[in-house]
Amino acid sequence: MKLTADDALQLSRDFRELAVALGDYRFGNWRKLTPKQRRDLEDREWTLLNAASDLTTEAVGLILDEAMVGLQQLQESTGEAKKAIRTLKRVAKGIKIAAAAVGLAGAIAAKDPGAIAKNAKTLYDAATA
Repeated sequence: MKLTADDALQLSRDFRELAVALGDYRFGNWRKLTPKQRRDLEDREWTLLNAASDLTTEAVGLILDEAMVGLQQLQESTGEAKKAIRTLKRVAKGIKIAAAAVGLAGAIAAKDPGAIAKNAKTLYDAATA
């Protein structure tokens, strides 16, 4: 089964919620549980939390993989922006290109594929207008 980024994020949330429920059970039944049972439940709670964290890491990797599909578009957009800056005749256009480039850099840093695609197009449009 191949997971999407959304699938991995949802599973991460599910495992985290399961770990929290297990912890709530452990504390809610503290007096009924033996020390060994409390320790076993806590160990499993931490295992689930670690699994949730691992799935979040997996989701980030998948988001990056999904974004890499548009790498050619990113390179084209930044290439056009560089050419436009070199031949710039109006300062206003330079500011528009710079703002669009900052938006794209922020989207890449946020690892948001939708924002990356949108900002790549905005940069390309600013550079070629």
